[in-house]
Amino acid sequence: MHFVIVGGGAVGLVIANSFAQFGHTVELLVHSEKQRLAIQNEGVAFTDCYGEKSVRKFVVSTNARDLQQQAIWIIAVKYHHLNELTPLFNQLSEDTELLFIQNGIRHIEFAKNLKQHTILMGSVEFGAEKVDNHSVIHRGIGALKIANYRGQQSNVEKYSSLASNEFPVALMNDYSKMLLRKALLNCFVNTLTTILRVKNGALIEYPSSEKILHQLYQEVMTAFPEQKSELSFEDVANVCKNTAQNTSSMFADYLNGRIMEIDTIIGGIIELAQERGYAVHMLSTCYSLLQAMQEGGVRN
Repeated sequence: MHFVIVGGGAVGLVIANSFAQFGHTVELLVHSEKQRLAIQNEGVAFTDCYGEKSVRKFVVSTNARDLQQQAIWIIAVKYHHLNELTPLFNQLSEDTELLFIQNGIRHIEFAKNLKQHTILMGSVEFGAEKVDNHSVIHRGIGALKIANYRGQQSNVEKYSSLASNEFPVALMNDYSKMLLRKALLNCFVNTLTTILRVKNGALIEYPSSEKILHQLYQEVMTAFPEQKSELSFEDVANVCKNTAQNTSSMFADYLNGRIMEIDTIIGGIIELAQERGYAVHMLSTCYSLLQAMQEGGVRN
């Protein structure tokens, strides 16, 4: 299979290496010329989930026209960058297959307006840490979940061939349930790791932080009771355990002075809860705290 991965972040680079390792052709579209040069000259330095290191070369460009137009295009950028990619989506053929991998649920509405006939949604539960422009660490085994959004359901089936023990792939029937589950998980883990300034594992390592995590889980799940069977508190704790040494994407953004996905990850869940008639006070307080942290920047 032939893929173009849009985005040079941690998730995109882990996926690129995992797919290429099993013989698939992967090209990269990155935003900065600095990253393009680093990957072109040095390759991508990849540390797998067992600590084994390798370096792999990729075709990489900052110009979409340099890359294979008929490939499957995986959109692995943050939600607030999607509007910048509108010219790309207009340029690509209606027959180009798109796979979106974003946090939160707001990108569902964005995808509605695209012309492409085949659109899939993805959700990642593995850990990934970007060290620099051309180095990435796969931290913790977790599934890449994929579900059909638009087009024939059979389009999803070929992705089962991408699976391995180190890189599980799960084909899901309902994209909305899949994305809501991941959005809720992010609400718990990303929110608290950033406010407490800790790695994922610390949320269950200490009784006080685990208590806060459990309280937040209980509050939010009152608005989404149907999700309890999809995402138990034990599931949340297991994600923290399996990605114990991982820095959550939101905390990483904060540490690096980038825009945090506060509205994307948390705002969408608060809105959905309100639409259902629930006020999630604890989560709303977390939202305000994160906004204040964003406005204040990193304090060392």
